[in-house]
Amino acid sequence: MLCGYQTEEEMIQNMADAGCKEEMVAGVLTCLKQGQKKEGLLLLQAQRETLLDGIHKDQSCIEYLDGVLGGMQKGDT
Repeated sequence: MLCGYQTEEEMIQNMADAGCKEEMVAGVLTCLKQGQKKEGLLLLQAQRETLLDGIHKDQSCIEYLDGVLGGMQKGDT
């Protein structure tokens, strides 16, 4: 049921560490307990996509900031 995890607590902790909210954790556990592994995987995939979207947004912000920093540094010389 727990897909290779030794305990339910370990799985809960790993999902929490991955940024899953309590509702998400409960949803995944419910899916697994009901034998709906595919649905649980879909929930986790959605969380992964949300995290990746955040990374891409942050990366874009860093690139804009680098442009501002570069422009300011060139203006100082």
